[in-house]
Amino acid sequence: MGPRALGNRSLIAEPFSKQTGERLNRIKSREQYGPVAPACLAEDYSLHFEGPTDPYMLYFSKVLSPKLQAITHVDGSARVQCVESFNNGRFHSLLEAFKARTGYGVLCNTSLNFHGRGFINRMSDIVKYALETETDGFIVNDKLYLKTR
Repeated sequence: MGPRALGNRSLIAEPFSKQTGERLNRIKSREQYGPVAPACLAEDYSLHFEGPTDPYMLYFSKVLSPKLQAITHVDGSARVQCVESFNNGRFHSLLEAFKARTGYGVLCNTSLNFHGRGFINRMSDIVKYALETETDGFIVNDKLYLKTR
């Protein structure tokens, strides 16, 4: 619980295409110009961003990589969550695994909630959400649930 999900109870996606940001905004029923935030391995922050670091996404940073299109605001900035292993080990491990596959320890991270109705807190909520949106699936307690097409 807290002001942001910060990698827990979040929609996570690859950060490389503008279409990803557009899809996340459709899933969340938001305007297409709504910014999507990045989560980044704290140790890789300076490879991709410039500015103050923060685990709570409180500050704007300049995006250095043109490949991070889904998380780059129109002014070239992003509000970055720096993830360290000691404060969110599971999310840090996910970012490390993504980096091993792509070379980037950065993912899109936006809160998982019903538009205008608050956070998702129960298994029945996430199942309903997945059925009603364009999500590919979800993870609960280390178990992956994929939607069938």
